[in-house]
Amino acid sequence: MPEALKRKQKDGTLYQRPPAIEAWIEKLESVGPESRVLQFAGVLRMAPEYVPTEVLLYFLRRAWADGEHGQFKKIYRILMKRVDQSLCSKIWSSRIGSATDIRDEIINRFVVLVTKDCVSQADMLDFYEVHFDQAMVALRTSVLRKFKTVVGDVTTVPLGSQDADGPEVSPEVEIAVENFLSGDPQKIDDPAFRSVLFAAIDRLPQDQKQVIGLLLKGIPIDAKEQDVMTIARILQCDERTVRNRRDRACKALKAILEEEAEL
Repeated sequence: MPEALKRKQKDGTLYQRPPAIEAWIEKLESVGPESRVLQFAGVLRMAPEYVPTEVLLYFLRRAWADGEHGQFKKIYRILMKRVDQSLCSKIWSSRIGSATDIRDEIINRFVVLVTKDCVSQADMLDFYEVHFDQAMVALRTSVLRKFKTVVGDVTTVPLGSQDADGPEVSPEVEIAVENFLSGDPQKIDDPAFRSVLFAAIDRLPQDQKQVIGLLLKGIPIDAKEQDVMTIARILQCDERTVRNRRDRACKALKAILEEEAEL
């Protein structure tokens, strides 16, 4: 039986893993440690036997708590390889800094979280066991803000397969509604807020909704490379037009979200 999470939500209830994650954990608890590690490694993400990262994190934390440091090191290497590979596909160099510097900062912050969680046996990684991809989105966004991201300057590509609450929200959209969020980047990971946000996007004019929809898919507004698909090329307009539509959409989203908050 998987160990329950300790962290509480705002309503006082404990965080709970999705049923699919719980099922994976129960299945792999009956497997020997070495066989389990083999199943963690070397499987393509789209394959049915791919073990969700939330499950890796569960067994990583249990290995440390049980003093199984050999298993911890093996799982840790696999976990960090996944994190590094996902960041390589999401962060590109830009005028705010090199992709390597940004990725290193994100990885360093994640390593600090893992370290503190192991030392304190606290609940710092509980949300990562619930929605790892969403938690990484929040972490990436925090780092991008530190690097003073210019909207459209750094592109994100959704991870895709483990998000049960809809598509990932790219840092572009997160930053666009930052004023509404009152500086609380984690609010974007609240399923209730995400539902309101996506409903607000649906209310936008078609041209603005197209731009926001493409941004959510991680498609850049413009690019010098001719072989890179961009929003400007998809919509067959110049990048200034795209940015104007984006700016109008962000202004409208902020107004809609503020209106919803007052209800």
